[in-house]
Amino acid sequence: MAPQAPPLRGSRILLAGVIGSGLGAAVALMLHAVVTNTPVEVSPRTFALFFGIFCGFGAFAGLTLETVRQLQASNSDPAYHQKFSRGGRSRGRP
Repeated sequence: MAPQAPPLRGSRILLAGVIGSGLGAAVALMLHAVVTNTPVEVSPRTFALFFGIFCGFGAFAGLTLETVRQLQASNSDPAYHQKFSRGGRSRGRP
């Protein structure tokens, strides 16, 4: 029988979602500061909508990245654990 993979750690996944949401909020606030210093008129409802969208997508990205990272770490296939060089020459070639 194959060894069982460790279960997903939900607390780490949720923490990654919270961090992603915080980063999304930071981006939304930065864009808010940029837009308020321009002559364009934007309603507060639009700002609230953009803030929610950025926070939601940041949280989704954090959840997704941590889940995929944990799934790859628990995979028994050795192809997931190979180290690949990024550019340059191969090690076997002069």
